Amino acid sequence: MFNIAFHITCSFQFSFQVTPPNITRHFVLIRASFKALKKYAEEMRIKLPFKKNENTSGCESRVMSFLKKLNPLRVHDPIFEEREDYFFANFRQDYCYKFINYQDEERFFDKVDRIYIVQHICSNTPFGEKKDGEVGLKKLIYNGAYKAGYPLHDDSDDSTQPKNNRQRLKLNWARSGRIFKLQQYAAIKNYFGSEIAFYFAWVGFYTGMLAPLAILGVLVFLYGILSAGSHIPVKDVCDPRNKGLWYMCPLCDKKCSYWDLASSTCRYAYATHFFDNSGTVFLAVIASIWATLFLKFWKRRQRALSQTWHTNALKEEEPLRPEFPNENLKENRVTGRMEPTVQSKIRKCGCLAGVLIIVIFMVSLVIAAVVGVVVYRAAVFASLSGSSDGTAHAQARIITSFTAALLNLLAINVMKLFYKKLAVWLTDWENPPTRSKYKDSFTWKMFLFQFVNTYSSVFYIAFFKSGHMIGTPSRYKRIGGSYRLDGCSEQGCFLELCIQLFILMVGQQAIGIIMEVAIP
Repeated sequence: MFNIAFHITCSFQFSFQVTPPNITRHFVLIRASFKALKKYAEEMRIKLPFKKNENTSGCESRVMSFLKKLNPLRVHDPIFEEREDYFFANFRQDYCYKFINYQDEERFFDKVDRIYIVQHICSNTPFGEKKDGEVGLKKLIYNGAYKAGYPLHDDSDDSTQPKNNRQRLKLNWARSGRIFKLQQYAAIKNYFGSEIAFYFAWVGFYTGMLAPLAILGVLVFLYGILSAGSHIPVKDVCDPRNKGLWYMCPLCDKKCSYWDLASSTCRYAYATHFFDNSGTVFLAVIASIWATLFLKFWKRRQRALSQTWHTNALKEEEPLRPEFPNENLKENRVTGRMEPTVQSKIRKCGCLAGVLIIVIFMVSLVIAAVVGVVVYRAAVFASLSGSSDGTAHAQARIITSFTAALLNLLAINVMKLFYKKLAVWLTDWENPPTRSKYKDSFTWKMFLFQFVNTYSSVFYIAFFKSGHMIGTPSRYKRIGGSYRLDGCSEQGCFLELCIQLFILMVGQQAIGIIMEVAIP
């Protein structure tokens, strides 16, 4: 019933899921012949090993091997085979005999290379009139001829002795017992491909780079705890001899009187100094330097992996998205390929203007949500601090900060779901011609939405919650003429900022983990 436009006959298999009108589900299994693999490997300039690298001396190899055995972070179980180091070159059929394993058709191409070649064939094979853009498997799936297309995984079972790479990765990588071990990047790349391997390499590099900064942060926090008793402002506030010496303005408008600073804010002063001390400035400077070094070191690591995995010179002509309309395609007279036509300036500017207006409106909606949280803070703080007691005032401020941060976390995650769908809809409306341009456009929209959505409340506490916004005694600014905006504490807004960041960061991580575990 369904015709495949190319011949298949080798050990590698692709599975296409077909759904005819009678709702009966069929599977089409595709196998690529060794002849076809060699032909397209030469066209795609696939790199293959041709000579063993013998430049490393035996003494150096023994030293490195000894150091690797002493490393507690390495996986020492001999499940993955240690591959020898080879020189690589672009494959050519005329010199096939010079490449490693040229006699063995099953081992000549890696599984990842075969997947890459077959995907290239499926993405560039025409099935209709080429001038109408009827090219590639993705277009067939978009038109409804096929339900899905994907490469098959190796078999998986619960046996203790791994029989294939999938079982080896499950035993040596994808389990909680290996959380403190270095990842098997070569094995991940050989099974999932370089794109996914680069992702896990970035996650591992980022986590490793965070470790020294986290240790430094803990040391600064411990320094704040140990030095709090000798800090002069804390000593003055907590000294019982200063009781009745400093009186502060009333905390509310009608029922409250002046209150004593030294007798009510001692604990708050201690907690503030734990996070805001002289070491915090040093930590901020180190974090700024660390961010720059992280980017530089990751670029270095990325290029090293690209050289090792032979992806630094890999260039592929990106196919058009199947959703891109055929009427916007035009044949290139030089290459003979269908390419997107240049949009008119009026239509392009119209799309950008429409997207910009919607983005500005949604950002304004986020700011309105932050204003709602500010109103909530003012109302709750006014109801909890309707007493002349300074201790009750400090407790009311902490309770207000915690509940407002939780409310803001809930609003962020609810709006995040809506923003993602909106960003997808806007990007689909723009309809970029290629997948990379689609991802870039979607990423910028999500970055803008998420940045404003997540950090607007943090910016309000850090930069705007001051005397200019809150007002001063006898000149307090009010919401609707009733509720007075709550200001910073006597020690500043740093502790409230820490509470806000703690709720947001820990809450977002917890929600993300729950979603990843709960949703397949």
